[in-house]
Amino acid sequence: MEIITNNPLVKEKLLQKAERPDRVKNITFLSDCDYIGVLHNVRNLVHSGYKILTHPLYGSVKPNETPYRTIFVEPGTGLDMDSLKLIESAIQTVETFQKNYKTPVWDEKVTDDFQVVDLDLIAHTLNGIKF
Repeated sequence: MEIITNNPLVKEKLLQKAERPDRVKNITFLSDCDYIGVLHNVRNLVHSGYKILTHPLYGSVKPNETPYRTIFVEPGTGLDMDSLKLIESAIQTVETFQKNYKTPVWDEKVTDDFQVVDLDLIAHTLNGIKF
């Protein structure tokens, strides 16, 4: 499995929190991407044959509140229509939220909190996946 994220805390600490870090082949850190940028990168991967393993809008934090997103993917054997529909729907949802209320420019303490929330959710997800 590969992990796509714009959360520096996920890049730094996810493997330390993983019960089976050997399951993760690669963490791609998108330092210059916002939330929707992560989704666009994942959509590009889906078009090149990857499958999405985690829902792009997981958690209870609205996509126009947090600037961070982490998604699990894995190489597939061709265009996975379920993954394509999922990521396109997620992009539309985020665009709707952003149109109504843009993500605020949070101070460092708030962004640190959003990083921790994203890391905690995705670490629990990683440890809950049965292979």
